[in-house]
Amino acid sequence: MGSSVAVLLFASVAPAQSTTLKTYRIGGVDYVSVRDVAAHYGLGRDVRSVVDRAEYKTSFAQLEMQADRRDILLNGVNHWISTPILVARGHLWIAELDVQKTLDPILRPERLRLGGSIHTIVIDPGHGGSDRGTRGRSGREKVLTLDLAKRVERHLTGNGTKVLLTRTSDKTVELDDRVELARKKGADLFVSLHFNSGGPADGIETYCSPPAGASSTASPSGRGGEAMPNNRFDEENVWLAHCMQKALLQATGAVDRGVRRARFYVLRYASCPAILVEAGFLSNPAEERRILRTDYRESVAKAIADGVLAYKKSVEAR
Repeated sequence: MGSSVAVLLFASVAPAQSTTLKTYRIGGVDYVSVRDVAAHYGLGRDVRSVVDRAEYKTSFAQLEMQADRRDILLNGVNHWISTPILVARGHLWIAELDVQKTLDPILRPERLRLGGSIHTIVIDPGHGGSDRGTRGRSGREKVLTLDLAKRVERHLTGNGTKVLLTRTSDKTVELDDRVELARKKGADLFVSLHFNSGGPADGIETYCSPPAGASSTASPSGRGGEAMPNNRFDEENVWLAHCMQKALLQATGAVDRGVRRARFYVLRYASCPAILVEAGFLSNPAEERRILRTDYRESVAKAIADGVLAYKKSVEAR
């Protein structure tokens, strides 16, 4: 197991021990000791005290993980990381890439503060026209996403934000036209809205693009990222996704299926931070019944707006 000093000399979110994080090459992946990560970010001690699990909780942060799993609990939201947590030499290790591209943006969002303000949000109702999307027993995705988008628009414009919809009626809009609208209008954020399908599964997922070299959540091995184009907002993407998923969970009480990574076209080619929300499963009869209720969709829409506004507030210059 070789070691080298990592380029992870970050300032901490709270007073912490003076640490230099080192990477260790294991099986072709650069890992960082979870104990070193906890010390670096001032997360306190591991309350689990077992080899294959770790749990850190302070007044400002929460981190839980388990060996051989790619889902971690980070500040109240499940996040899917690129590489499974490793157990070796009697303790846990996390991939360096996951520290840089998931943990750090969530634990230090103040690092993302911009020189200006976020003015224009593109809301993208998925599907439409000949592209009908999924459907449940009664609900049709293309109809429900448009309804949801218009509700989100109303909440955001009521807060003084400029909102553009990629479609305002039941028409077909190509994927490249959706991202081109955001580029032409100089959008600051892009949020795509969808409903899911997957048998009896239930819950809410928020997607952002994996960073270069990282695998998608759907990749069974969790090793090796696809050599595909990607937008350049890795840290902003995951922080926006975190804000969105947290707001949706708080508003709905839905199952947390996590912040996930996928190279969807509208995420890869976005000219600004971009996420895609799967706001529930139409294939699950019980969840479909909730989604078909206008009061529930109104709650979801307000939560989406709240997620955008939480991100906006956190990154705008003070």
